Amino acid sequence: MIEKGVFPGALNMAIDSLMAEWSANMNSVLFRFYGWERPTVSLGRFQKEDGINVPDWIDVVRRPSGGRALLHHREITYCLAVPKKINFGKLSVLEFHRLVHSLIRDALVEAGLHAELSSERRGNTALCFDAPSRYEIVINGVKVVGSAQFRTAESIVEHGSIVLKQDIDLLKTIFGEDVPPLKGILDLYDVDVKALEERILAQFEKVFGTSRKIQLDSSMLKEARERSPLYEVRRR
Repeated sequence: MIEKGVFPGALNMAIDSLMAEWSANMNSVLFRFYGWERPTVSLGRFQKEDGINVPDWIDVVRRPSGGRALLHHREITYCLAVPKKINFGKLSVLEFHRLVHSLIRDALVEAGLHAELSSERRGNTALCFDAPSRYEIVINGVKVVGSAQFRTAESIVEHGSIVLKQDIDLLKTIFGEDVPPLKGILDLYDVDVKALEERILAQFEKVFGTSRKIQLDSSMLKEARERSPLYEVRRR
């Protein structure tokens, strides 16, 4: 497990990108939780900016993964990198997605939340959370976890957002007035966030093995900072 840190959005995306390489080089599964220095909108790798109106005080980055736009604000953000040499590295995109979300769902259920995996469906706006897709996590039909995946020749990486509280007014500013009545976990349940992170990590360890802490040292951060301009769309 890479120790948790709070970084600017583009640096977070660079670290996630590099986790594919670090995982392959170490031949080891890597996992991290992380935070955002300030509210940030992330766009999918190939997503156009049409229909998105981001205030000047919010950073905008482009993810190395696909999918639609996310507002990263009050959430638990995670990234998992798995080398293709191990068995789990042979899973298809959908199989890997289902595995990751099943583990997070199990942690939420263990914490007393009525979470389940969605059936196949997809939203039609620029906003990732307007509707769940297949195997995404919902509570009372409302999507509370959104994730995306990218692959290199040697690794699979999935990163995602576990929303704690939704800021509907800000979402409407960015994505328009048609934003549905979204909820985060803390809008629905009284949950100890730190304990929830520990439950999620424990679920991943059941499948991928006990983690050891890896500190982001100066050389790793230097490499990430050099790569971060690739993901920066706008920084206030």
